[in-house]
Amino acid sequence: MTDAITATTFVLTAKLPWLDASAAPETDDRFEQTVLFSASGRTPCAIRDISPLGATLEGRGASVLGDEVELELASGQRAAATVIWSRGNSLGVRFKRPIDVVALITRQLVAQPVERRTMPRVEVRASAWIRKSGDFVPTVIRNISAGGLQLEGEGLPSMGEPVQIMVEGLGIPPGEVLWKQSRLAGVRFTQELNWQALLPWIREHYRGPKH
Repeated sequence: MTDAITATTFVLTAKLPWLDASAAPETDDRFEQTVLFSASGRTPCAIRDISPLGATLEGRGASVLGDEVELELASGQRAAATVIWSRGNSLGVRFKRPIDVVALITRQLVAQPVERRTMPRVEVRASAWIRKSGDFVPTVIRNISAGGLQLEGEGLPSMGEPVQIMVEGLGIPPGEVLWKQSRLAGVRFTQELNWQALLPWIREHYRGPKH
């Protein structure tokens, strides 16, 4: 994987990442680069989503349904997997053993220069509130990164509107609605959210038997 800021989504819950079929506009196609190893050879590809159980990959020369493959991780290790679906240049793989996604995020941070360390996009399901005309509108944070987040709920602000979001345990910078689609909205922060605040909050959010 590269040390550049990417649009790859890291999923911490034990599920196959493509099972969440909620459509949302993709504003950045710069995904984590990796390599897929199969009987036919070595194929460069990109990771759209990755969870403890599997990943959605993009790349030409993709493997076909049922292929036994290995995915090169940021640690340099290879995760054995099986291709569960294949469509065009996209495919979904299921890992034979769960991987540690938090460790992948940490390694990505360590690989970046200290002064430019930036949290990647992480899937969460956290209750939050939008401050709107003195009221607090409930919403759900679907994913979050250093530069912004995705919201789900009713009565979300329109595209271009400034927004202030509040969530327990984390100070979120003010932002602006970048896009809106049905009950979903993407927010870009006016300043980056520090990884040193965001990573502990994510770890705490997923700690405990409920996950």
